[in-house]
Amino acid sequence: MSGNKSGQLGRNAAVYGGALLLPRLAAFVALIVFSRLLTPAEYGYFALFVISAELMNMVLFNWIRLAFLRLYPEHEAQGRLSLLRRTCLAMTGVAMLLSVPVALAMALVATPERWFAFAVLLVSMNFANGIVRLRLSELQAEERSRGYFSIEVARAVLSLALSLVLVEVMGAHFEALSIGFTAANVGVALVCLMPFARDLTRLSLDRVLVKSIISYAGPIVPITVLESLIPLTERYIIQFVAGPAAVGVYAATQNLVQQPINMLVSAVALAAFPIIMRSAEVDGNGGAQARMREVGSLILALGLPAVVGIIMLRSEIASVILGEEFRAQAVMLMPFVAVTALLTNLKYHYFDMAFHVTRRLLVQVATLLPATLLTAPLIYVSLKIWGLPGAAAGACLAFTASLAASWLAGRRLLAIPHAFGEIGRIGAATAVMAGVIAAIGPLPGIAGLIVLIAAGGTAYAVTAVALNALNLRVTLLASLGRLSSRAVEAS
Repeated sequence: MSGNKSGQLGRNAAVYGGALLLPRLAAFVALIVFSRLLTPAEYGYFALFVISAELMNMVLFNWIRLAFLRLYPEHEAQGRLSLLRRTCLAMTGVAMLLSVPVALAMALVATPERWFAFAVLLVSMNFANGIVRLRLSELQAEERSRGYFSIEVARAVLSLALSLVLVEVMGAHFEALSIGFTAANVGVALVCLMPFARDLTRLSLDRVLVKSIISYAGPIVPITVLESLIPLTERYIIQFVAGPAAVGVYAATQNLVQQPINMLVSAVALAAFPIIMRSAEVDGNGGAQARMREVGSLILALGLPAVVGIIMLRSEIASVILGEEFRAQAVMLMPFVAVTALLTNLKYHYFDMAFHVTRRLLVQVATLLPATLLTAPLIYVSLKIWGLPGAAAGACLAFTASLAASWLAGRRLLAIPHAFGEIGRIGAATAVMAGVIAAIGPLPGIAGLIVLIAAGGTAYAVTAVALNALNLRVTLLASLGRLSSRAVEAS
């Protein structure tokens, strides 16, 4: 990657990282508070609502946003951005109408005893997700990472604050928490509608553009269905077999473990996607390949130490963050959930890029079939035999099969030279980190956890620089050289 492109990716990734960090911090605070205020069963109902809303968002809206991102450079060059905006807005509105009967059906299946509140909340969240995330996609396509940052932080802070207020006023139950969460998102959505005000009065479904969107993004619909069915299946199977309390423990563990891993990786992925797509348009597959190779190295450099650290410090993390009723089982679930999170991010943000660059998204559908088909039976059988840890192990095994399918299929379309040297250096730095944490040993309380994280992180960073992982040593020495030169010139 050229220095300019690399710097652009780094700068945008840093801002996206902040946009993901602050919401994740708010989510951590929410997890700490609500796992102490709510019973596992009430938290389980909230987890079912969140995963159901995410499924509908992915199925109904995500393909429109991905098409917007992919077609943005082309329409920007042709001066036809207004048409792209109006058409995507109109398609989002149609999807919102379709969401109403789907929300009702999901409510009756998931929580028949509380179906009305569940359905109303789902419809409201669909409105919020459709508008907010389309606006975020536009900002991402424009590489306006600071605007993206502002919206994500506002949404996270308002969701936490309003949820806490309503739980205090209405009581510690699913409805209070979900109403606060949903109302905050709807409020942000209304603000995000403002930049679209002129386009809202001229909505259109341009036939040529709709055909182009469907041609590219049509395969994304089954892809997103399969992607979203995997976590939905996990929680619904657990709900039917073990009840909402088990769903609450499982979901709390997933939220605890996946958030730091997803935050680190998504910061890179959000910045990388438009750069990779633009490189594919300008430089062809060769340019996209070079950028994908760097993205894969960055994902592994951030994700692998995070997974190892979470596994080694799982007891300390659970005792500090989760409520007492959640802790014992969460400690057993965390290793499987952490590995699954890394595998998921590697598949979606690295291996699957081959399908986006070559516009062969139908092939991507096939790579998701192993996880989709295996998740339900593996979780059901493992849950019956080994309980919740078995369910987490079954989900991990199912997704491993999908990652392998993605790698095998993707390499036939777009050969990506994997950075085996980088993998070795990252692995060595992670091993040093693990050794330092093990040598210090378990330390009690939040202060002990902070010490262990700081010691492990420092060991990893120092070793990575010493081994020149990701060219860090060369970059650092060059930066120090420039600073030294400026100091001499100034004197």
